[in-house]
Amino acid sequence: MLFNHRFLLRLITNLVVCALALSSVGVLLWTIDEFIGWDILPDPLGIYVRALVIGIAWVTFTLIVIHVLLSLTLFAEASASRAKLPDVQVSPELKRKLNRLVPVTGIAAILLFFGLQAANRVRQDVVVRLNQQQTEQRQREEFEKASREFAQIQQDLDQSLPQVLELFTPSLLNSIQTNTISPGELRQLFQAVSVSFPHSPSLALLIPAQQPYRYYRLDAEAIAYNEERGFLLQPQYYFGFPTQLETEAVNQLFAEQAAAPTAALTGVFIRNTTPSSWGVLRLNGRVIALVHLEAAYRCPEPTEFVKDSCTHDGPEELYAN
Repeated sequence: MLFNHRFLLRLITNLVVCALALSSVGVLLWTIDEFIGWDILPDPLGIYVRALVIGIAWVTFTLIVIHVLLSLTLFAEASASRAKLPDVQVSPELKRKLNRLVPVTGIAAILLFFGLQAANRVRQDVVVRLNQQQTEQRQREEFEKASREFAQIQQDLDQSLPQVLELFTPSLLNSIQTNTISPGELRQLFQAVSVSFPHSPSLALLIPAQQPYRYYRLDAEAIAYNEERGFLLQPQYYFGFPTQLETEAVNQLFAEQAAAPTAALTGVFIRNTTPSSWGVLRLNGRVIALVHLEAAYRCPEPTEFVKDSCTHDGPEELYAN
């Protein structure tokens, strides 16, 4: 016989008992750590313990299979002896070949394991790289589409602004200059602009204020309703603007110069990160208010792969009534 099956059975039985004991302890610690949440093992150590538990469990399963096969082999040999069947003789040369085959098989299994692991790592790297490329391509296409829409809306607003400026009648201009604006009339104008022009733009006015304030802003949200007094104006007053870029843009417009922000500007009145256009209202040869027309549209936020953002340089010329 090539192997002493009885000796191997006793050896495997002892190994199975030891492996089962280790597996039981490992599974108990793992169960406590994972399901009960006691967090016994530190995170750096937990990874290796999990790998050890999995390895012991696999070895235990393998030993149990070997134990079953040896038991069946011994049962078959005992049955063959009782039946007085002739013993199968194995030549010495075949025994030597089989003895050499066992370590070669073990080495081949180890090399195959590490080879498959390396191949799996390479495959995962390729999959991650392809996913990143697909994500980058998808985000780039989404941004390009949004950028085209942004530019189209911006062009429509620039074309609509001169028409909006013409809607300010002489009486309304005079009330703006004398600070006697009718809330109801202004509310009707804001609503009419929103429903009459493409992309439902919102309209806002920036008007010089009396000291100690410098400006105040009027938009649809600045018009409130009171049951006793009707519509009321609740403007937003400003001492100035948080950023130097918006301050310079507003000063240029009141000086009747075209304002073209050179960087992203998300101000309290002027914004070039959304489709918007701006101009001035004149009365008796001087600027009495700024007009800002804006559409509710934003490009996707910058991501890991696409760092660009949608901005515009404002109207190509100074629009005025």
